Amino acid sequence: MDEGYRVDLELEINNEAMQSLQDSFCKANDIYVMCVGKTQGQITSFSGTKPEEEFVDRNFSSELRREILDSFVDGNVENVVERYGTEDYLLYRGVAIRGLEGKCQGVWLCFGIARDRLPDTEILPSEMRTTTTEDFDKSIALIETLTKHYFAEKIKNHALQVKLSDERQAETEIESRLKKNEIMTDILRLMESDNSFFEVASDILVEAGHYVDCTNTAILQINSDGINADMICEWCADGAEPLQPIFQKVPILSLPFMNGKPYTISSDAVLPELFEVFFIKYGIKAAIFLPINVNDSAEMYLCFISRGQERKWSVEDLRFANDTKRIIGTVLVKKITTNSLASSYSALEAILQNAGYGVVVADLATREFLYNNDTFIRMFSNEVDRLAIEEIIFDKRYTLSEINGYSANGSGKWFDISIASIEWVDGRQVRLLTFYDTTDLRIYQKKVEKQAQEDILTGLYNRQACEKDIAMEFHVATKLGKEFAVLMLDLDDFASVNEGLGYQVGDDLLEYIAHSINDISYIKNKCYRVGGDEFAVIVDHANIDNLDMVIKRIMNLFANPWILNGQEYYCTVSMGCVKGPSDVTDSSAILTRLNIALHGAKNKGKNRFEFYDANSDAVVAEKVKMEQAMRKAVEDDCKEFEVYYQPIMEFVNGIPTCCGAEALVRWNSPEYGLVLPDQFISQAEQLKLINSIGQHVLLEAAKSCKHWNDFGHPEYKVNVNLSVVQLTQSDFLDKLDMVLKQTAIDPQNLTLEVTESLAINDMERMIKLLDAIRAKGCRVALDDFGTGYSSLNYIRTMPLDTIKIDRAFVSDMNSDHFSEVFVKTISELADSLDVDVCVEGVEFDKQVDMIGKFSVNLAQGFFFDKPLTKEDFEKKYL
Repeated sequence: MDEGYRVDLELEINNEAMQSLQDSFCKANDIYVMCVGKTQGQITSFSGTKPEEEFVDRNFSSELRREILDSFVDGNVENVVERYGTEDYLLYRGVAIRGLEGKCQGVWLCFGIARDRLPDTEILPSEMRTTTTEDFDKSIALIETLTKHYFAEKIKNHALQVKLSDERQAETEIESRLKKNEIMTDILRLMESDNSFFEVASDILVEAGHYVDCTNTAILQINSDGINADMICEWCADGAEPLQPIFQKVPILSLPFMNGKPYTISSDAVLPELFEVFFIKYGIKAAIFLPINVNDSAEMYLCFISRGQERKWSVEDLRFANDTKRIIGTVLVKKITTNSLASSYSALEAILQNAGYGVVVADLATREFLYNNDTFIRMFSNEVDRLAIEEIIFDKRYTLSEINGYSANGSGKWFDISIASIEWVDGRQVRLLTFYDTTDLRIYQKKVEKQAQEDILTGLYNRQACEKDIAMEFHVATKLGKEFAVLMLDLDDFASVNEGLGYQVGDDLLEYIAHSINDISYIKNKCYRVGGDEFAVIVDHANIDNLDMVIKRIMNLFANPWILNGQEYYCTVSMGCVKGPSDVTDSSAILTRLNIALHGAKNKGKNRFEFYDANSDAVVAEKVKMEQAMRKAVEDDCKEFEVYYQPIMEFVNGIPTCCGAEALVRWNSPEYGLVLPDQFISQAEQLKLINSIGQHVLLEAAKSCKHWNDFGHPEYKVNVNLSVVQLTQSDFLDKLDMVLKQTAIDPQNLTLEVTESLAINDMERMIKLLDAIRAKGCRVALDDFGTGYSSLNYIRTMPLDTIKIDRAFVSDMNSDHFSEVFVKTISELADSLDVDVCVEGVEFDKQVDMIGKFSVNLAQGFFFDKPLTKEDFEKKYL
């Protein structure tokens, strides 16, 4: 279907005809009418003079308009609603504008002044139109009738256009399929040709270029020096400029796609800087780059390029390109001889001896070195380091492909080690290890991390470090069954110090206060500057018995004047305190409670101390305040709601490898900081804001995954959690369609997660909905399995692709026999049903070892990585 034609009728009601109809109707019937879309807001402008508009705005509040708008729901037969204002002579009605299947697209908001009810004492502006109660009701009936007939005709025309569009699309798809089959048949015949690889590849590029309809198809080959690349053959469309003459001895470093990964880059993709520079330099608008591997190494790249014209690659384009790549790879393997692939041992040795990294080939059976270069000898010249590294080299237990962050104690250096099994020249299996010195990088990273967590003015740690240390202390205290406390301090009326005495005095005073607090016993290095004049203090579990003394010492500091350069300065402080863990389920909740306790101290007159009290008026007020902030954040296009990504690992030959991520929402509020889901999702559901937030997360997650798929990881998938409120909306599938079309993501790479409790509430409806989701190509996962009324029958009944076992069973596997048996049973049952199993909350290596015994192929948790921002995820895994 033509993407420019909308399934709903919002575009149909947003036109001059609707405005003209409204103007005429208002004038003829002496009432005031305006058209408002369900999602678009106000569609038509006011019909009348400025004084009339001002009168209507005063007497027809935005709250009442919203109430009328929200009273209409999809599929409901009610088309007219009546509401009442403060005056009996003011009349209010809403008339629904319905599209397909009774979907409410908008509302006519109607306002009238009944002169038959108008008190003698009430004087209206002279411009105002008046009607009677009877005439007003007749006008409303007329609006309802006109609207029904008008949109019935629109729906009829729409259905005809959809049917015609579907028929045309079906014809186009059949023609495209026939064309592809013909071209693929011709390409397959070329595989049996006796011509050289260059000649066969050139013929294939011609056929492929015509089918994909791009400007250039080409093959780039890495030179024997491993530094440059040449375009060995190319096809150009008529009138297109060839690239082959300028793509000779091009440095590989200037070709950002030459890293062994596939890339599918449409014109609307957000390009990383290196790709943007490359595309601009050669006038490229869109491209597909696919590596052609020989002996597991990318020796060539197949390129489909569109220059000078915008291009959005389709799924069919990508399939054809990959089929072509496989055929060219098969031809290449058949054509190249052993002599062209092999390098002499002497040439290889010369290269390795001058490499900037250490290389070792070792026989584990005989514990002997078959080869090592001079760089390795220099790296481990220290005898202690040499003996330690030999233990790793000959230890069969090290089966991971990489060991990152190995520390050589003798020299104090850091190394990353790559390990691979290869076949030696005499046919035996040996181990190849490469060593990269990362010491300078480590030193730089530590310096950057220290700067990122340090407050420049006071030298204290900053808010980022505070949140990290609270999370760590929360984790330790929870495990030990201990308590700890966090204090939040805010200097009272500190702005007057800056304004009255100058910012230099203010900065000096802040620095003096910071060091005075930090020097108190049991606080040392646990004081943080978290805002302009705000400080936080952690009293850890080992010092919790001294909390009262710490609080008293801090308050005493502010009981006397501060002396700077011989001058006395008075400054008081308000302070709040939260103890944990108690009923706190997550460390991030502590900062929220601290703000509440601190505001309580401020509101009670400042210069005082308050513990957090869950029943205080401040808590209630803060909840209302947070709700208002959340509404505002949603109205602002959900920009404050950020999507984090926690990697999901797939076990391949026992090695965990990233295969995608779960999308997790965070509310980055200017007032509350980073708020985790358990602190606002339930409120968002109660306030019916979760639909907007959920749709925002779904769209952003799909965009991110499409970017990962296009830039080297076509296998990556993204999991998105769905709220029960989202799934109960009649238009959920329409919204899912919109996301799929808008992002062009392969539906197989989008997994939608539903909870077990959600499924139990209405199993019949849920099965129907999940079938519809899977029919669109998306995958379905059952989240938190085992936490509700678990029944193995659900696994058999529900259409699922993945079962996610709740973290509670994973964390207890070490000590609870039932948890271990539960995970084992579910994994075996899922395996028999060909359903993936993912375990959540993996935190320790012992859990990984136990999971390895079961039929579990997916896992996620802090053992592998925490939830990351999109930027951080792409730095580590893209």
